[in-house]
Parts: sequence; C-alpha cells; structure tokens
Amino acid sequence: MSEISDSIEQDIRTLDDILKELNKEAANHKAERDKYHQQADVLAEKRDKLQEKAKRLSSEARALKAQRDDYNLSAQENKQKRDEWNEKVKMMKARGGLGDISGAKQMAETYHQKMVKCNTSGQAIHEKMHLLFDEADKLRQEAQVCHDQYLDCKRAADAEHEKYIQAVKRINSVKDNLQD
Repeated sequence: MSEISDSIEQDIRTLDDILKELNKEAANHKAERDKYHQQADVLAEKRDKLQEKAKRLSSEARALKAQRDDYNLSAQENKQKRDEWNEKVKMMKARGGLGDISGAKQMAETYHQKMVKCNTSGQAIHEKMHLLFDEADKLRQEAQVCHDQYLDCKRAADAEHEKYIQAVKRINSVKDNLQD
C-alpha cells in the first residue's frame, strides 16, 4: 500500500511540477506580449509626433508658397511696367527725343528695382519653402519606419499572446485531467 501512495505522491509532484512549468511558460509569454505592446505604444507615440511635426512644417511651407506666389506676381507686374516705360523711352527716342526721356528712364529703373526686390524676396521664400517640404518628407519617412516597427511589435505581441493562450489551454487541460 505504501508503494501505491508513494507512486501517487510522486505523480502528484510530477503534475504539480508540470503545472508550475506551464504557469511559468504562460507568464513568460504574457510578459513578452506586454513588452511588445509597450514597445508598440512608444513607437506609435513617436510616429504620431513625427507625423504631426511633418504636418505643421507642410502647413508652414504652403503658407510660404502663397507668399512666394504673391512676390512672383508683383515681380511680373513690375516687369510689365518697367517694359512699358522702356518702350516709352524707345518711342521718345524714335521721335527725335521728344518727351521726358530721363524721367521715363527713371520710372523704368524704379520698376526694375522693385522687380529685382520681389524676385530676390520670392527666391528666398522659395528656398525656405523647399527646406520645409524636404524636412517634412524626412519626418514622414521616419514616421513610416516607426509605423513599420510598430506593426512588427504588434505582430510579435499577437504571436506571444497566441503562445500564452496555448499555454493556458494546456494548464486547463492538465487541471481537467486531475479532476477525473
């Protein structure tokens, strides 16, 4: 009789060891899953911040684009007025110098200077606009890398969760068999 009780006690210890091992395995998978979820949360936050900054930079660049377009329009208008005054100078010279050639040349020069100033300002804004668009593109690329890593973490977390579920099922199976 003592051998049977020793055998039963040994089987109970063995089952107890199996349950401890399965519980340990389940806990490890749960911890890994939670670690991947935490990493995913960090990556999602970083991705969102990068996307938000990229959006702000693109918005600033679009505002600069509108300013640049205004300068370009002003430059065209001033160029047209300069050309009109230069044409008046030509016509005055063709008529033998009749009219205020000096005044007309001065007006043409004034519009030329305005045109140059608009072109210079427009070009400076254009360059700044391109820098902002480039920076926004780089941030979007970084955000995409974060998103890809986020998806990898989510997949790894799902895989660990599935392993956790399987371990819990094995624990329940062992416990169910004990109750018989």
